[in-house]
Amino acid sequence: MKRLLSVSALAVTFASGPAAAVNTDGFDIPYIGIGAEFVAVDSIRENDDGLGGRVRLGFPLPYDSSALEISLYSNAMERDLDGEDDYQAGLFVDYVYDLTGLVGSLPVKPFLLAGLGMSEDDILGNNDFHPAVNAGGGVLVPVLNGIALRAEARYMAQFNSEHYDDENMVNDLRINLGVQIPLSWHYGAPSAAEPVKEECDLTVIDPQTGRTDCVVDTDQDGVIDQKDNCPGTPLGTVVNASGCPLAKAKDSDGDGVTDTFDRCPDSAPGAEVDEQGCEVPEVIVLHGVTFETGSATLTANAEIVLNRQAETMKTQRAALVEVAGHTDSRGAAEYNQKLSQDRAQAVVDYLVAQGIQASRLTARGYGEFEPVASNETEEGRELNRRVELRVIAE
Repeated sequence: MKRLLSVSALAVTFASGPAAAVNTDGFDIPYIGIGAEFVAVDSIRENDDGLGGRVRLGFPLPYDSSALEISLYSNAMERDLDGEDDYQAGLFVDYVYDLTGLVGSLPVKPFLLAGLGMSEDDILGNNDFHPAVNAGGGVLVPVLNGIALRAEARYMAQFNSEHYDDENMVNDLRINLGVQIPLSWHYGAPSAAEPVKEECDLTVIDPQTGRTDCVVDTDQDGVIDQKDNCPGTPLGTVVNASGCPLAKAKDSDGDGVTDTFDRCPDSAPGAEVDEQGCEVPEVIVLHGVTFETGSATLTANAEIVLNRQAETMKTQRAALVEVAGHTDSRGAAEYNQKLSQDRAQAVVDYLVAQGIQASRLTARGYGEFEPVASNETEEGRELNRRVELRVIAE
């Protein structure tokens, strides 16, 4: 059977305000709905009761607890004549009013509705349109995230003189069960209400965090008077949790490491120290001090370098110096340890022969365990084979 309902697209825009419209609390935004519909037909019709469905689009109104809804319905009714179906379809614009404010606090939201529309009847293949009115009411049951179950009943009257002799109006009762969903994906989820700020006579501001509290902090040190054991501290003073000034940590040798953590509390003024407060020894790499392969015998070039170093040391004040020997990683670790010690001692003996006091010098071999470069390349191994002078005390 041919069915025809031609409905132009409707573009409707409303500026929604903070109204408690016919939707779940906190979701005062446009919504859609869909539901199954049972139709109890007028006795004038030569049909049985029918079944169908309805879809709706709702817009909360800004000025009261209400909404404007556009709904589209369609249903079929079995004919008494031959058992075939007749059809109905229609478009309505309804005003929907929320009764929550009138009936008090309930787990559901009751509402009333009324509106105007056009109805199409397709009876025995004859299609015609008729103006119609409807009125009714229902309840909204909130479920989750603004989604609600919706049940409603409406009485609909259409001004129809086309199909029934001596009758100008046909009445139907329509019962609809479905769901209503806010258009959060388009209009955005509702934001939480702004917290109400507590008002107080005096607001304290924490100078470090900027936090404000409705309590009294007379000296503005960030500790409220009830917990402040040292009231009246000067503005800007760093205090502890009790409001008392923090004692300045003692650093006897002025090396930047407090006495509590300083393992060397008598470092020389201006000396570079490590995290434990101990002086970092001055290290001089004796470039050019080399030895015969696999031995502690100085080369001729090494003697030239050590001669110059000895002259420099004679002009300096007496300092205790460690001569540190290093090797690369080729060979056994025990062998390299002994070789580095022998080479360090060879340098000490040569400097003493050049007039440097033996009491100022000490020899120590580190073997292969303090590399300064990779032992995987010849260039790296050459850098690791070295002799250093470490000033350990002045």
